[in-house]
Amino acid sequence: MDAINNKSINEASLRQAEIKLNNLKRVLSKIDDSDFGICLKCQQTIPVGRILIRPESLLCVHCAR
Repeated sequence: MDAINNKSINEASLRQAEIKLNNLKRVLSKIDDSDFGICLKCQQTIPVGRILIRPESLLCVHCAR
């Protein structure tokens, strides 16, 4: 039973890591674009602090809620 539970937890962690990796790749590909650091939803600048803490962020704090 524990093995089944651990497998589910590991698979969920893997999915989350894959999503984060894909978002990081997406952001990295935009680093030289003029819209780097711009929220995809509201088109406002994403604060530098958020980018430093969560570089995979594609949305500002307000829109991410």
